[in-house]
Amino acid sequence: MRSRSAWFTLTAVLAAELVLGAILVVTMIPTFPAAGPEREALLPLWVSLLVSMMLCCVWLAATLVGAMRRSGSWVRGSAVTIHVLMLAAAVGVFQGLIGSPAIGVALLALAIIGFVSAILIGPSARPAGVEAGEGQAGAPEAERGR
Repeated sequence: MRSRSAWFTLTAVLAAELVLGAILVVTMIPTFPAAGPEREALLPLWVSLLVSMMLCCVWLAATLVGAMRRSGSWVRGSAVTIHVLMLAAAVGVFQGLIGSPAIGVALLALAIIGFVSAILIGPSARPAGVEAGEGQAGAPEAERGR
């Protein structure tokens, strides 16, 4: 039961993050650097930030699809990585580098909830009829013969 609610929580958190990330990408487009003396310096920064946000949304979407299918360990690893990076982003917001404290709180809350739910998912179940130790390369010969 714990695993089922963890999958549901992780899926909900990933969906919220994907929606918020897509909103951020869409609202970022009108901020394209206008013509001016600083345009040459700001253009590469803006483009790299936009491309990075788009790649993050693709990564979130892939992880969300995997979570909806309950695809096992790669989803768990991807979700843990995403949420550790979100924790780092929240720390940056709290230090005053970007954003407001409200954004930092939202990032921190999503990072903690997503991280905990990814950890609570647990390892994927063994196929039916396979006991622990069967077919493993390091298992003693006597155990394999059972």
